[in-house]
Amino acid sequence: MATINKISVPQKCHKELMAGIDWMNNFRKRHPDLSLRTPEGCSLSRATSFNAHNVNIFFDKLKELLARSPIFANGTRIFNLNETGTITVQNPQKVLAKKGVKSVCKVTSAERGTLVTTCIIISASGQYLPPVIIFSRVHFKEHMLLGAPSGSLGLACKTGWMNGELFLDVMNHFIKFSSSTKKNPSLLTYYNFEAHLSIAVLNLAKEHGVTILTLPPHSTHNLQPLDVGVMGPFKTAYNAAIDSWMLHNPGKTFTIYQVAASVGLAFLKAITPTNIVAAFKKTGIYPYDRNVFTDIDFMCSSVTDRTFDVNNTCIKNHVSITSDNFFHPHVSPNADPTTSTTIDTNKLVTNDTMVNLSTSSDFFISPKQFRGFPKSGKKSVKEGKGRRVALPLPQILLREIGLRKGSAIK
Repeated sequence: MATINKISVPQKCHKELMAGIDWMNNFRKRHPDLSLRTPEGCSLSRATSFNAHNVNIFFDKLKELLARSPIFANGTRIFNLNETGTITVQNPQKVLAKKGVKSVCKVTSAERGTLVTTCIIISASGQYLPPVIIFSRVHFKEHMLLGAPSGSLGLACKTGWMNGELFLDVMNHFIKFSSSTKKNPSLLTYYNFEAHLSIAVLNLAKEHGVTILTLPPHSTHNLQPLDVGVMGPFKTAYNAAIDSWMLHNPGKTFTIYQVAASVGLAFLKAITPTNIVAAFKKTGIYPYDRNVFTDIDFMCSSVTDRTFDVNNTCIKNHVSITSDNFFHPHVSPNADPTTSTTIDTNKLVTNDTMVNLSTSSDFFISPKQFRGFPKSGKKSVKEGKGRRVALPLPQILLREIGLRKGSAIK
């Protein structure tokens, strides 16, 4: 590329057919605004699924809901729900130690902790509902909630994970503390985990005026308020609470019976109105802002350059029947970004064009023209597989879910 652009390079580069470490060091000196950083891992599913197409569908449906129910306009009836693991082993915080010491240790309760799941529900107005704490036990005992926020719900499960049966109790808990009815409806957003979409949960939500809007698959890191601005501070505060407990109780083991108290301390420090309001604003859910994400945010999905078959996907999945209460994803999780750049391989630089361009004095071949972006092939989507993105879930689809799961739809 340097030869085509008539850029002088050391003779060693011609011999090795690549730039060396000296060139790299000089390049960094010429561009002091660049730094060597460790990138954060992003799965392929997140990179391809968080795209303009899926996000626009989500905001279209959110706009439709806000227009249909004016009570949602002030944010007091918009909620977000998510679970997080609150284990019994903390990540030790930094300590001061003498330089040169090779091993610096800090006591933890065990090598691997016991899982306790905490379900958090927040409102766009800056308030939070009492959490739901799921302990990895067969039977729940009231003393497990000692020190938890007032009104917390305690549940028990062998694995400590959320499931459809427990989520029915969570929905009842939400309805109780949100005072949701058909005359006082509420909008609840969460990701479309299978346990969240059992037929019993959907029936219960419908009876009490709860409108469910599921988030597009693999996009919660940008679209879920709890993930965006609340879970981080909460996990930090929870970790600090365990550290403090270990410091004040030397020689003792932190168990699941101390988790609730640490969750209570973390709630006071992290689940604040400032953090909650800022998180909803950053996702564009409230205040409503569909332009909160730019092309830079969709850059990962555009590089895959996967074409979107509009005719096959949209027409086949189109549903003309609408429901009053349920919005459920209905577009492939690998739907392609509208912002993706299509690379025409015929227009890439070839050996023939190199000769012609080299005779021109005012040309420059960019790396994109020289090599192009990586291009992902068309992905086959199996019938009935995967989640969808924010379209109406009508009564006929609810009936199909009930038949598939062996349940009856009311």
